[in-house]
Amino acid sequence: MDAAEKVVFNTAILYIRLLIVMILGLLITRIVLDSLGEINYGIYTLVAGVIGVLGVLQSAMSNTSMRFISHSLGSGDKDLLRSTFSTTLKIHLLFGVLIFVFIEIGGLFFFKYFLDIPADKIFDAKILFHFMAITVFISVIAVPYDAVIYAHENILFLSIVDLIGIILHLLLAISLIYLSDFLLIIYGGGILLIETIKRIIKQRYSYRKYPECKYDPHKSKDKVLIRSILSFSGWNFFGSIAAISISQFRSVLLNIFFGVRINASEGIAKTVTNNINTVSANLTQAINPQLVKSEGGGDRERMLRMTSISTKLSVFLYSIFAIPVFIELPYLFILWLKEVPDFAVIFARLSLIAIFIEKFSFQLTNAIRAVGDIRNLTVTESFIIFLNLPVTYFLFKMDFPEHTIYTIGIFITAIIYFERLYFAKNILKIKLIKFVKETLLVSAVPLFLSIILVYLVNVSFDKGLFRAFFSFILFAISYSFLFINFSLTRNEYKKFKSILKKIFIRKNNDKFN
Repeated sequence: MDAAEKVVFNTAILYIRLLIVMILGLLITRIVLDSLGEINYGIYTLVAGVIGVLGVLQSAMSNTSMRFISHSLGSGDKDLLRSTFSTTLKIHLLFGVLIFVFIEIGGLFFFKYFLDIPADKIFDAKILFHFMAITVFISVIAVPYDAVIYAHENILFLSIVDLIGIILHLLLAISLIYLSDFLLIIYGGGILLIETIKRIIKQRYSYRKYPECKYDPHKSKDKVLIRSILSFSGWNFFGSIAAISISQFRSVLLNIFFGVRINASEGIAKTVTNNINTVSANLTQAINPQLVKSEGGGDRERMLRMTSISTKLSVFLYSIFAIPVFIELPYLFILWLKEVPDFAVIFARLSLIAIFIEKFSFQLTNAIRAVGDIRNLTVTESFIIFLNLPVTYFLFKMDFPEHTIYTIGIFITAIIYFERLYFAKNILKIKLIKFVKETLLVSAVPLFLSIILVYLVNVSFDKGLFRAFFSFILFAISYSFLFINFSLTRNEYKKFKSILKKIFIRKNNDKFN
C-alpha cells in the first residue's frame, strides 16, 4: 500500500477496534459502577485522577519517543533509527523509576492533606493507589517499543492487543459481581495484571519484528540526541502538566468542594466523552506517523496538506457521534445506567462542547511537534490552561455551581484556538485566512444545517428508543452528504474515492487469486 492507502486502511482498523472497545467499555462501566457502588467508583475515579496528574510525564515521554522514532524512520537513516531507539529506551528506564518514586511520595501528601475519602475506605484506596503507580511504571518503560510499532504504522497488531486487553477487562468486571470484599483492591490489581500482559506481548513482538528494537548501550550515548530528546520531552512535559490539569485536577477540586459522590458523576461523564473523542483521535493516530515522516523527509508542503485535511476529517468524525449523543444524552444515560449520577449529563455535555472546539486546532499542534519547535507554543498554551484552576477555585469559593469548572474550560479552549493559529502562522508559515476557511468555515455550514434537521425531529417525537435511533441515522446521513459535497475539495474527494477503489479492487483480486 502507498502512504494514503495505508492511512485509510489503518483508520478502518481503528474504527473496527473503536466499535468493539466502545460497546464493551460502556458495558464494563455499567457493571463496575453497579458492583463497586457510587462511593467506591467515585474513589476509583479520584485515585485515577491523582495518578494521572503525577504520571503526566508518561504522556510527555510517549509523545516524544513516537515523534523522534517516526522522524528517524522518515529520514531513512537506519543507524540513526537504532540510536534513537536505544537512547529513548535508556531514558524511559530512568524516568520510569523516578516517576514511580515521585508518585509514591506524592501519594502520601494527597491522602493526608487533600483527598476527602471515608475513613473505612482509606486502606482500600491506598492499595489501589500503589497498584496504579506500578501500572504507570510498566507503561513508561515499555513506551519505546510501542513507539516503534506505531512508527511502522502496524496499527492492526496494536488493535489486536488492545482488544485482548478490553476482553480481559470485561472478565475482570464480571468477576466483581460474584465478590463482596476488597473490590477496589481486586479491581486495581486486575488492571495492573492486564496492562502487564499487554506490555509483554507488545515488547516481545517488536523485539522479533523490528531490527532496531535491540538495545545497544554504545548507541545510547549520543549526547546531542539525548539533549534533543530531553529538551523536547521537557517542553512536552510542561505542556502535558497544563493539559492534564483540566481533566485530572478537576477531580481533586470537585472532591474538595463537593465530596466523593460528585466524582462518580465526573467519572461517568469522562467515560462517555473519552469514548466519543476516540472516534476522531483514531484518525489522528493513523495519520500522525505519515505527518512526522513527511517532515523528517523534508516535505513540509505535504505535511501541511495533511494537517488541513485531517483537521476537517477530525471535526467530521467527532461530530457525527458527538452531536446526536449530546442531544439524546439524558435518555441514553437512563438506557445505559440503572441510576444516573446527578451531574453526569451536564458534565458530559459541557465536556463534549470543549472537545469539539479543540478539534479545529489540535492537528496544528501535531504539525508543530513534527517540526520540533514547541517551546514558545508550550509555554504560552500552558499558562492559558493553568488559568482554569485558580479561576475555578475562586468561583467555587464564591459558591458557584459544580459545572462551573467545565464552563471555564470551554472559554479557555476557545482562547487556545486563536493562540494555536498564531504560532502556526509563525512556525509553519500557514496562511491563517486560508486555513480557517478550509477547516472552520467549510465544516460549520453542513454541521449547522444537520443540527437544525435533527433538532426538528427531536421536538416532534417523544423521548424514547425510536427517536434516539432515528436522530442518529438522520444526522449521520444528512451530515455525511453535506460534508462530502461542501467540505471536501474536488481533489480531496477524487483522491479519497480513488483510494477506496484501489482497496476494493485489491481485495477482490485477492479473493480470485
